[in-house]
Amino acid sequence: MGVQLDAGGGRKRGIAPNINVTPLVDVVLVLLIIFMVVIPNMQDGKTIELLKVTAADKVDTENEPITLTVDRAEVCTYEKVDMSKDQCMAALRQAWSENPRRRVLLRGDATLPYRVMRGYFHEAQQIGFAGVSLAVGVGREWSSEES
Repeated sequence: MGVQLDAGGGRKRGIAPNINVTPLVDVVLVLLIIFMVVIPNMQDGKTIELLKVTAADKVDTENEPITLTVDRAEVCTYEKVDMSKDQCMAALRQAWSENPRRRVLLRGDATLPYRVMRGYFHEAQQIGFAGVSLAVGVGREWSSEES
């Protein structure tokens, strides 16, 4: 007939929280899948297939480059605005007169003939841009036997 004492010093223990984390994990996984699908589609400009290279030049971050994109139909896009080649070159001349230190980044579809991109490259150099770069993707190594 003894008295039963609580081993915890007389404190009553409340309800222990039992959190179900399964819905939280489900929501996080759904968000992860959404971002994995949506983020690659949020590129600037048109979707084109770039050439593949194994080594790339470092980009000068001091002056943001002017982006020219040429798609399969040879439509020029100057800073996200579609225009003719002559309009693109006029816009480049205007940009060069405002800041001759800016660079030009040419993005051309991989299926375009090289002479088309070389024309844009040459005209940008004739305007006065010292830094004209060609955007490429990373991929397998190219050999002269493939040309």
